[in-house]
Amino acid sequence: MRHSLVMCQCCGKMMVPRTSYSRSYQGWGGGRPVSNHCPFCLSENWDGSMPTLQAQVYALLGIGLGVLACILVGAFLMKIQWWLGIEHKYELLTWMTYVLAVYAGYRFYRWFANC
Repeated sequence: MRHSLVMCQCCGKMMVPRTSYSRSYQGWGGGRPVSNHCPFCLSENWDGSMPTLQAQVYALLGIGLGVLACILVGAFLMKIQWWLGIEHKYELLTWMTYVLAVYAGYRFYRWFANC
């Protein structure tokens, strides 16, 4: 196994590509293998090929849904603060709400686009 390493075209590191699996809809087990990615930069474009049309559509749709998830999580957390009567009283809590909403939107995008 001398030549088992390949160079990633995105980050330039020598690596062994890892398998990416689709989501499982049955609730148990794993999904089927759908692609490979670099373990360092997590790019599926490690071999220099272009992403498929399906991956591009999921990425574009995921951006919109990720922004929507960010807005909904932020609104929900601000509503909880309003119910408790502490909305905008604690600056750190308000900033943490914004950070958590952005992180939730980003994680939703990563989950959705990883089909």
